Amino acid sequence: MRFWLLVFLVTASGGLWAEDADPFGPLRHLEGRWEGSIDGRLGTGKGIREYEFIIDGKFLIYHHASVRLPQEKSPEGDHHKELAIFSFDTDRGKIVLREFMNEGIVLRSPCDFENSRLQCVAEDVESGAGIRARLSIEFESPHLFHETYELAFPKDEELQQYFTNRWTRVPVIHQ
Repeated sequence: MRFWLLVFLVTASGGLWAEDADPFGPLRHLEGRWEGSIDGRLGTGKGIREYEFIIDGKFLIYHHASVRLPQEKSPEGDHHKELAIFSFDTDRGKIVLREFMNEGIVLRSPCDFENSRLQCVAEDVESGAGIRARLSIEFESPHLFHETYELAFPKDEELQQYFTNRWTRVPVIHQ
């Protein structure tokens, strides 16, 4: 009886995470190093990112660092660091993004992928009471993607574009 119950549950839920299934298929090409330009409410800047699959390819992590030099929109400039982890939630059948930021904010955002666009909407925010966030990534090619980050602070009713990034793959030079 237990065997048939397990067979039913696995079939009804779409199966277990099989070795040949690749829930990260749409993100697989991100692995590597990227350079970006940043434009937003705090001004313009430059960034660098590195994506890497870890733990038998079950997680995609990225390290991010960006700098905005002092300018009108941010007179003191800004240095942002971030560690993010994409995982696959087998219960929901969705990729989930967790972002850890140097400001002490942690976001957990389930993601939906449609055509060439990934959208992650924060469902849980640590150390940022009342903040709402949405990240949208538009893949233009294996070597270029655009990112839009929208935020709403406690006093805001609607999400508003906070910044956009344009990321270009750094070529690998083989010797």
